[in-house]
Amino acid sequence: MNYLVDPQTLLFNSLRVDGFAQMTYELKVPNWDLLQIALDTTSEWTSDWPEDQGFGSSDMTYMIQNYIDNILSVFGRGLYETKFNPSLSVVEYSEASHHERVQRMESGI
Repeated sequence: MNYLVDPQTLLFNSLRVDGFAQMTYELKVPNWDLLQIALDTTSEWTSDWPEDQGFGSSDMTYMIQNYIDNILSVFGRGLYETKFNPSLSVVEYSEASHHERVQRMESGI
């Protein structure tokens, strides 16, 4: 398959995200699971991506966020979350922060 991004490149680029390496270490995520989730993520993005649309650096950032969120859905739901502070990072999950985001979305802010 010809991917938008090679799964190993997705994993490699995720290592640059602040908090990613610490999160995977603390959650004891096996390397083969990191690579399998990267393969699943890149496959999904590639199959959903319009052929005539370019793929830029901001698209890559959102793919990385999706990849990390996919890892968290399996290994760390409720322990960590992705957040833009101002760049993408992995932080400890905050119930207060979650409720604030939901309230902003509901109020249209």
